[in-house]
Amino acid sequence: MASPNTPLYKAFKNMSYKELEEIAQEIRKYIFNVVYNSNGHLASNLGVVELTIALYRIFDPLEDVIIWDTSHQSYVHKLLTGRWKDFKTIREKGGLSGYTNIYESQADRFGAGHAGTSIAASLGYALSDKIKNRKRNIVAVIGDGALGCGMALESLNQLNYQDVKVKIVLNDNNMAISKNVGTISQLLNNLRIKKEYTQAKEILKSSLEDSSLGKDVESVLKKVRNALKYSIYDTPASLFEELGIKYYGPVDGHDIKKMEEFLEFIKVYDEKSVILHVVTTKGKGFEETEKSPTKFHGVSKKEPDKVSYSKIVGYTLSHLKDFEFLAFTGAMTDGTGLNILQEICPDKVIDMGITEPSIVTTASALSLGGVLPVVDIYSTFMQRAFDSLIHDVALQKTPVLFLLDRAGLVGEDGPTHHGAFDISYTRLIPNVEIWTPLNAQDLANMIYTSVIKGLKKPRFIRFPRDGEKVEIQNILDNLQIVDGEWKFLKMADSALYALAVGTISQNVYEALKDYNINIIGVRSVKPLNEYFLELLEQKAEYIFVYEEGSLKGGFNEEIFKLRDKKIYSFGVKDEFVSHATREEQLEECGLSIKTIRDNFEKIVSKVKIQPS
Repeated sequence: MASPNTPLYKAFKNMSYKELEEIAQEIRKYIFNVVYNSNGHLASNLGVVELTIALYRIFDPLEDVIIWDTSHQSYVHKLLTGRWKDFKTIREKGGLSGYTNIYESQADRFGAGHAGTSIAASLGYALSDKIKNRKRNIVAVIGDGALGCGMALESLNQLNYQDVKVKIVLNDNNMAISKNVGTISQLLNNLRIKKEYTQAKEILKSSLEDSSLGKDVESVLKKVRNALKYSIYDTPASLFEELGIKYYGPVDGHDIKKMEEFLEFIKVYDEKSVILHVVTTKGKGFEETEKSPTKFHGVSKKEPDKVSYSKIVGYTLSHLKDFEFLAFTGAMTDGTGLNILQEICPDKVIDMGITEPSIVTTASALSLGGVLPVVDIYSTFMQRAFDSLIHDVALQKTPVLFLLDRAGLVGEDGPTHHGAFDISYTRLIPNVEIWTPLNAQDLANMIYTSVIKGLKKPRFIRFPRDGEKVEIQNILDNLQIVDGEWKFLKMADSALYALAVGTISQNVYEALKDYNINIIGVRSVKPLNEYFLELLEQKAEYIFVYEEGSLKGGFNEEIFKLRDKKIYSFGVKDEFVSHATREEQLEECGLSIKTIRDNFEKIVSKVKIQPS
């Protein structure tokens, strides 16, 4: 093996296939040991080991442009491009990112934590090469979970029209995070299971070579091959070829030699864009991960002693199963807790895959049809549906309940996944409500209220990637109708006030409970609570604002409208917060118990007031 931080792929050129198979197993074990004993994306990376080795035997990731879609499947890529030694730091503060990152390596051509961007990025690179008159290969590696999202399909539609020659490697593992859904995935599954095409080709070739057709064999085979593609495959091949993209495959994604034959061919193919369909097994190499790829999509050795807010959502909706509503998610049934509802009421949950704008628009129409839609999507992914939120929901004031999971800081997934901007991007939209529960019971109550009483306008309920030590049954036994009114968490005879938005109020209370300060839990960012605003106007001199989100466009901007007050705000500054543990990120943003207390003491000492 090459030295630890030398690009390992360069040593592959002269290796035998036996040696490559051995190193594939070594890579697989290394990834398993690092990720399984820490945290990260496991199953998807175990599935692309041979694919990446074969790809980098044919293409050079430093000379060519290779773009990994979503890039949670780029761990092997990192190992082969000079980051073997540093791989042990993946997703740690100051360590390697869990995704491709243009600031981390020249081999990382495009950063991505959201799915479906690779073909559009490849198109951009190809267009730049036409202008610059550069000659290099542009390769997009995309999973079929991402291929079904609108952005990928829109970009496919442009390749032939823009006359670019992009090489697409379709990593078909029959999975996204949750099981793939939609017609495109079904078509690809047809390709995976039908061996008739390959068998028919071999029979025909053998027969024709022995016939008197002689020199016409190849042209006849070509016509037969095309006919077979369209008849046996039920149109999946034509899906690409009608778009002007040449289709080849499927090929076994764990057979390095066979993949090289195909990759070598598409490398020199220069007529138009081409797609190579590669079939892999997610979680390959370990029985447990192969059997449960969704379970091992993302792993963490942290022993959870809390019930996640996502599960609170799932159990609450399950408790309300007899009411009329339909829950939507985008390839995140397990992550959002909707799997809990799906297990007992499968007809109550629709997973539309990675199609956030379509989900939002569909939900709006469902609402106009008289059924309450519950759209449960991670805050970071809801950003993709911003136009739909305005144009299809808010403008028509359609009653849709949006559950924004992972709102705030998400930990090791880093800046691509933080839900730091949802207050900013929803607060500016007319005709919406934004509720921010203070704890698990409050979250369950808000969902309960929304389903029982219904909505008059779109409502967002945001909650972080966190949880609490609670008993689910106790939560369900204490469900009650609530509103979005703010609450005193601590009252004091003081001109000092702390405003804490949502669940971060728990840290604020713990940090400041022993000081002479009023602590208010903000349970609605929109509308604002006029009673408390009037109270602040009359009695407050110093106001401390805490929110787990961007300060630009955030709740604090409403408080800065108050006159003649000394206001201090804490949250995510005008920057992207790097990957680290959630606790480290809260510390960085002044939202941990310790930093809340330290900053408070520093400020009151500076302005010479007595808080205790």
